Amino acid sequence: MTTNQQSSSPLQASPPQEAPHERRYYILWLVSLLLSGGVGMLAYACGLSVQGSAFLGITLCAICLWGFNLLHEGLVAVMLPIGYILAGVGTPKQMLAPWTQPMGWLVLGGLMTGLVLMHTGLARRIALWSLYVTGSSFVRLLWGLLLAGLIIAPLMPTALGKGILISIICMGVCDALGFAPRTREASTILMAGYIAVSGPRLGLYTGGGEVTLAMQLLSSAGVSISWFDYLVQCYLPSFLYSACSIGVLLLVMRPKTQANARAYIQEQYAGLGPMTFKEKKAACLFLLLVLLMMTDKYHGIDTGWIMMIVGFASFLPGLQLVESKRFASLNLTSVLFVVGCMSIGAGAQATGVDKLCAESLKPLLHGTGELMTLVSSFFAGVGVNFLLTPVAGVSTFTVPLAQISDAIGISPLAPTYAFLYGLDQYVLPYEYAVFLYFFSTGYINLKNLMQVFAARALMALLLLAAVFYPFWKLTGAL
Repeated sequence: MTTNQQSSSPLQASPPQEAPHERRYYILWLVSLLLSGGVGMLAYACGLSVQGSAFLGITLCAICLWGFNLLHEGLVAVMLPIGYILAGVGTPKQMLAPWTQPMGWLVLGGLMTGLVLMHTGLARRIALWSLYVTGSSFVRLLWGLLLAGLIIAPLMPTALGKGILISIICMGVCDALGFAPRTREASTILMAGYIAVSGPRLGLYTGGGEVTLAMQLLSSAGVSISWFDYLVQCYLPSFLYSACSIGVLLLVMRPKTQANARAYIQEQYAGLGPMTFKEKKAACLFLLLVLLMMTDKYHGIDTGWIMMIVGFASFLPGLQLVESKRFASLNLTSVLFVVGCMSIGAGAQATGVDKLCAESLKPLLHGTGELMTLVSSFFAGVGVNFLLTPVAGVSTFTVPLAQISDAIGISPLAPTYAFLYGLDQYVLPYEYAVFLYFFSTGYINLKNLMQVFAARALMALLLLAAVFYPFWKLTGAL
């Protein structure tokens, strides 16, 4: 046996050395356990009940596992209610109640309708048509991306699905125009694609998982709103917010290019050919979906059940927009994550921690007025976003925010909307999965990204104070 062969033998190899990243992994685990255990014991020493202290400790542990990326987010979310049950935070009926609510089914229905939109090619046709009709100069290209996002938003509730579709088109445009990754022009196009996904979702009850979850949690706190009423109160603000975001992007980046994507877009759009019969059937089905959601306050069918029915119908003979075997390709992690996170709210209610948080924060907002309450809610969302995913942040803070609003005598709708806009402010890619996905394409320069979205956060705050506040007051959200 040669020397090289001996060195490769598994029987004679030296023990593997622990890699630095593995040491960091175990250190972060230790920090997470010590921090969550310490907070739980401190809470008990300060007079909180055993159940409440256990709830805080387990919840903080989950937050650390998410924040440090130590375990898959879906796995942590699924184990949360089990941990609460075993620690005596609440009964199985209380902790597993979110699994019986429409929220999880709405997310699943959104995955199914998103699959239809992508598989039939209708989503790509809509996106390319939007670029085709708005023109192909560099600036018009950005507005075309926003138009695509506005059209697709009510049809495809899953933000990541929209992000994948739009990012692929954005990268194709960059390659066709010769924009190298991380250049000013490539960064601008990809950031515009992200804005086209993130902004319009805030204007729809089913625009994103965190939006729907917030409304469901408000409903559990006694404040319900229909899909159409949410549209009335939030669509115009989200449209203005998205358009101003594109304006901020152009103002900060100042792309100096005369490149024209007309040839590429015409080629791609012509390559789609005439609209197929399957696409026409899908378009009719989605039109029916939007009409049913807009009239939910009249027919009384929950949006979650509507999404499931429409998604299921697309697999049936006659329509058969998607082969049934493709259902197995759905990533159900998002369903498990959203529903698992809802147990945070259930645990807070079972232990009374939600009321305790509301009472402790009430003096900070009492007497500050409606506008300052909205501003405080906005900054709360910004701060939470550094530590939690938007879904986890909504799960943790929506109910206490509703109770604070009730205690100071205002509707919790507008403060919750302001909180959601705060959650939509990002500086670093890790703060939101879709944001991270766009950055991971390699086309966006990090310095440019931080500059644009810091300016966008300031713009959002100004819009909140000058436009959204009077509009929400006019439409009954305050």
